[in-house]
This record gives sequence, structure tokens and C-alpha cells, in this order.
Amino acid sequence: MDMENLNHWKLILETLDRVNEEAPPSVDTSKVKPTDDPDEVRYFLPTIKITEDWGKIGSKDRQIIEKFTRNIGGTTLQEKITNINSVISDREATTIPKILGSMVVIEILNAVLREFTESAGGFIFEGFLAGLFGGDSVQITDVGDQAEAGEATEAAGKPITDVVLGGREYSLKLLGKTTAVKGSFKNMVEHFRVKNHIVYLDARRTKADDGELSGLEFGEFVITRENFMQVFMDPFLKDVTAKSSQPIDTPKGLRAAIEKLESTNNPLKKLAWSGAKWNKIGSIEYGKPRASEEPEQLDEKKFYGDDFNNLVRQFLELPDEELKKYAPFTLSWADKKFEGTKAEKLFGSFTLASAIKEASEAGDTEKLLQLLATTPGYTESLQFDFTRGQAESIVNFQEIGTLAISEDTLKNTWLAYGEVLSQTVEPIYKALNSFNTNINSFLTEEQGADGNRKQYGLAAGTSAKDLKTATDKAVQEITAGEESPSE
Repeated sequence: MDMENLNHWKLILETLDRVNEEAPPSVDTSKVKPTDDPDEVRYFLPTIKITEDWGKIGSKDRQIIEKFTRNIGGTTLQEKITNINSVISDREATTIPKILGSMVVIEILNAVLREFTESAGGFIFEGFLAGLFGGDSVQITDVGDQAEAGEATEAAGKPITDVVLGGREYSLKLLGKTTAVKGSFKNMVEHFRVKNHIVYLDARRTKADDGELSGLEFGEFVITRENFMQVFMDPFLKDVTAKSSQPIDTPKGLRAAIEKLESTNNPLKKLAWSGAKWNKIGSIEYGKPRASEEPEQLDEKKFYGDDFNNLVRQFLELPDEELKKYAPFTLSWADKKFEGTKAEKLFGSFTLASAIKEASEAGDTEKLLQLLATTPGYTESLQFDFTRGQAESIVNFQEIGTLAISEDTLKNTWLAYGEVLSQTVEPIYKALNSFNTNINSFLTEEQGADGNRKQYGLAAGTSAKDLKTATDKAVQEITAGEESPSE
């Protein structure tokens, strides 16, 4: 029973006042004492039931979760994760409402991840995030929800959008450490008939060395009409190394060949020559140890990153007369292979994929959707899937943050706040629990010769008075230093 429900019992309490006040209570109402047991701290705090109604605007369960989480602060998921983690790490610079809100979030996520499968847990997770953001944020479960939220109603099957948070469309994936990100390609195309974006949010379970749940890693990438092919083709293409078929005899030919590789996004892997050794290389600092002799090639396996790129640039800047001494040259580069990849299964041919990419980057929505509707991914209702590595290689992928939700983290955090909570909050909930227990017993027990029923009533009245005292004290302590509202 929550605090609002106390008014429901007003008439009953008035009746209890007329009961013989001399009769002793049947329930121990000893004074609260601080505890060093985190489980005891957790026990007296409110229990929030796990429900599918968190994502429904206006539902009672939605109102409850909003009340507890509204004090966390932050308008984005990244900000909320940062604020929750600050409760765990920066334990002296926070408030009781923020402590309770943050710990309720962690307790719920811990329970959902431990007690539910990925599928069932994912569905509850969607509604919970909607409740966490509050306001107009809503879980999308069917076409009807889509219509209410202004979503697409033409989608084939379940909508791509799982939840709308802060005006952004999200597809949520509650995953294991290596689980692939999957979805319907046809539904994705239908989504973009009326929507211009979808944010894929991955929440991945992490485990400690002992195999127990330790946290939840969040990462996201955004799909738009303009970057559609960057997302659905580029991560699937395979890198293969190919060597130039013919030696390059002139400095001009060498520079032209490298410029061509740069224009086609084929990264240079190796520049080799068979003439003189390059005697200028000794003045360069390198990322990896190298042989002392002057090189006959620049290989990214030996000189990597910026070192490799800088050396290639310096080599090409040599005067033609000097550069000729090193000819002939050969190049190796990374080539992107389309055939035999997941991209080929979705788009059929490189020609069609290239045409779709051109329409996507040009912002030609009509042509983009027309071409996408001819792909095998659409006509055959295929599933797309990204491995974790492929998802994290998407151009706009970003790590959002990691939420520590292990059982040890929960216990240590509760323990850290145990004293302040037991002094301020515990008396309220203990008195409330005592009142609830006794009033239920008073209403349901048969009156015996020993007058037990009457004693339950008296105990409930005592608990109600204790509740008022504890609440008044908490109001003073929690609001101390806050500015009074203007008259």
C-alpha cells in the first residue's frame, strides 16, 4: 500500500479511536535502530511490482514508477545512467529522493535480468524505460499504439519502434555479450515510408569472473533514410588484401594509383619498392620496434596508424628525381568484397545496392523506397542481423555507458546509505507496514474471547500515529535548506 492509500482508511481510523485505548497492542512497535545489514535496509523500502503497464501513459503502475524515478534527473539515457552511477560512486553528494529513485531502477533491472528470459525481459525493459523517461514516452506494442503515437501503421507485423523516448523512435535490444542484433528487413523498409529515423539501442548483460550478472552495457546507432546503406551494407562487406597486378615504374604512376585508392575508399596496406633503400627513415619515431636496416617497403603491420600514413606521405613528397631511384613500386590495399556477404543476401546485386546507396545519400526518398521494395530482403521477408562487431562498426555507433547492477553493488550501495535511510525513511515504511498488517488483521480476523481483533485495531491506530511522527520528521530533514515556495 502506498502513501496515497492512507486517506482510504480515514473513516476506519476514526472508528478505531473509539476502541478501548487501554488494551495493549499485539504487534511489537519497538523503536527503529540503524542497521549494518544491507538486506535489512532493502527490506523496509517499498517494493515495486514488475508489470507490463509501465509503458502505458496514465496507468497506475506508470504513475508509481514515475514518482520514484523523476528525481534521477537527465533528459537523455546517457545523462540518466551518469546520474544513477553517481549515486553509487559519489555517495555523499546526493539527496534521499535521488537515492531511492536510483536504487529502485537498479533493483528492478537486476530482477528483470536475473528472473526473465531475453525475450520476456526485453518486453518489460521497454515499458520500464518508457516509465523512466515519463511524460509522453510510450511503449509501442501493436499497430494501435503506433497510431496513438503517430507511428507507421503500414508496417508488416510488429512495429520496428519499441518505445518512443523524448520524441525519438527506439528499437530496444536486451542482449547477451555476443548476441547479434536482428530484425525484419521488410518492416524496416515500411517504417521508413513514414518515419525518417530509428535508434537501435543495445543493452548487453555483462558478467563477473564468477559468471554472475555484473552490469548492463548500453550502446546505440541511428538509422536514417540518408545513411541507410552505410548501415546495411558497409558493416557486412569483407576486407580482402589484393596486390597490384603490374609494377608501377614512375613516380607519377605511383601517386595516381594511391590517389585512386583513396577516392574508392580502399585503404593502402603496403607500399614496396625494389630499387634503392630509403635512407631518410631513421629520423622518424615509430609505434612499433623496427629493424635497424633501411627498409625496402612500408607495411602497416610494422608501421601502423598515423606513423604509417605519415611515412607514406613523406615518401611520396620526395622529388621525382630521387623517387625514381626506388622504382619499380608495388601496392597492396584493402578491397571490399560484396559477393558472398550478408549484404548480397539482402540486396541481391552490387548494381542494385549501388543504386540504392546513391538514392539514399541524395535524399531521394521516393526512389529509395521504390528500389528497396525490389530487394530480396523485402520481397522474401528476410531477417537482417549484425554481429556485435558489425553493429559497433556502424559509422555513428556510440557507447552510452555501463550501469553497475551486480548483487554486490546493490548490497554495498544500500549499506553506504543505510544509516541515513534507516534514520529518515525506515520509520515511515515500518510504520506504514505495521499499519497495513494490523488493519488487515482487524478487518479479517474473527473476534475471540481474548479480544485479539480489538488489539489489532489498537495497534493500527498506534502505527498511524507513528507514521505521522516519522513523516513529519522526514519532511523536516529532507526539506532542510530548501527554499520555501513564494506566497
